[in-house]
Amino acid sequence: MVERDGRATQKNKTAPSSNYPTNSPSTPKSYPTSKYPNSLTAPLPGQPGSLVSYGPAAADAGDVMVAPDWSWRTWIASLWARLTADPAIAFALTVFFTHRLLLFALGAFFAPFVPQVPPLGASLLRDVDPRHWGPSFFLLAPWQRWDTNWYLHIAHSGYAIGDGTTNYPPLYPLAVGFVGRLLVEQYMLAAIIISNLAYIFALVYFYRLCNRLFNVDVTRRAILFLATFPTAFFLASGYTESLYLALVLAAFYYAEEDRWWPVIILASLASLTRLQGVVLILPLAYIYMQKRQFNWRKISREGLALMALPPVGLGLYLAYVYFILGDFNFNNHLAVVWHVKFALPWETFFGGLVGFLDPNNAHNLIYNVMDLILLVVFVCLIIIWAQRKLPMAYLIYSVLTMLVFLTRQGVDGFFWMSLNRYVLAVFPVFMLAGQIAPRYLIKVSAAVQAVWAILFVFWMWAG
Repeated sequence: MVERDGRATQKNKTAPSSNYPTNSPSTPKSYPTSKYPNSLTAPLPGQPGSLVSYGPAAADAGDVMVAPDWSWRTWIASLWARLTADPAIAFALTVFFTHRLLLFALGAFFAPFVPQVPPLGASLLRDVDPRHWGPSFFLLAPWQRWDTNWYLHIAHSGYAIGDGTTNYPPLYPLAVGFVGRLLVEQYMLAAIIISNLAYIFALVYFYRLCNRLFNVDVTRRAILFLATFPTAFFLASGYTESLYLALVLAAFYYAEEDRWWPVIILASLASLTRLQGVVLILPLAYIYMQKRQFNWRKISREGLALMALPPVGLGLYLAYVYFILGDFNFNNHLAVVWHVKFALPWETFFGGLVGFLDPNNAHNLIYNVMDLILLVVFVCLIIIWAQRKLPMAYLIYSVLTMLVFLTRQGVDGFFWMSLNRYVLAVFPVFMLAGQIAPRYLIKVSAAVQAVWAILFVFWMWAG
């Protein structure tokens, strides 16, 4: 036992009696101080030498009065501990921060060597100021490329007739505009913040969803295959890839949990992010009916809303473009601005194979070769998914998404325009890759991503 003044009493010797009865409620208690070296002693009324302990070390001291620690370091440490207690969040944050820091380092290294005005012409800036100062010159400027400038233009100036802006669904640019105004017109910073937060959520829901079908090792490999995919840097850039993927994965996750109102909201938002979001209705409806043993009598209001509401948001946007803006030349904008046109999937596929052999398209050979390789790999993995009789809803989603992608046929030598970027949304393929693909391909894929990201930073076409 330790006395209040810190001196130890003799062994087996009782403390001297006091004037207080032993069992009296007013009897003060002795608190050891050697166990808590950071304790502060302060006399209590009527009892000299009693102590009051402060700090985390005294939290288990029985009746000791503990003063809360309100420092920001403690708050952040507590928040981080709560977040990382979930293995999905812990692994997702590890992958995200590693990926994000490497991309920042790559962009910062090449930033001084990249011209601010695109070599292919200032029109690629879409009237967005490319100049950045201070840290943003190294961290933001290298990633303000291609479609990002479209989103920044819409966020700042809105939609207009004939300039190609109406080809971009509204959710992402509107979110960038809202956050950008809160950040005092820093729209590029807003785009990076939104995309990176969505990337984190996408990784978390991908982990949880994949872990329902496969073990932890397969789940982690699948995430690594996603994060190291050659065009995965778009997930951390000012593009819609991460937001759309996060909404799709979350919708599938809550569908598996049989929570349908979140599914309906997420699917509706997905259709306002990318046009192909409408295809979510069929795989999600399959899960809905599967959980009800395909009994049509068990369809509730949630089932009807699932079929009706997701297309409504996209329909309202298209009605706004057509009736209010008066933009009647949507398909013409695709050909003039995006250099693509609508075509049947087999026309896009076989037409690309024919054009692939044309010597006049040799200048785009590297891009077309990559698109063709990825197209073949993804189709093969989707077939393997079907052969292994893995969940049918994921197969439906993968097939429909690939068919939608193949309705875009390039007209200027890029036969499968942006296919290498769009396939990021076909998440079941990455799940299967985590199960059957050799681990060394992760390193190969990461190396290809570094090369592709450098091309992107230097204003070359990357997806």
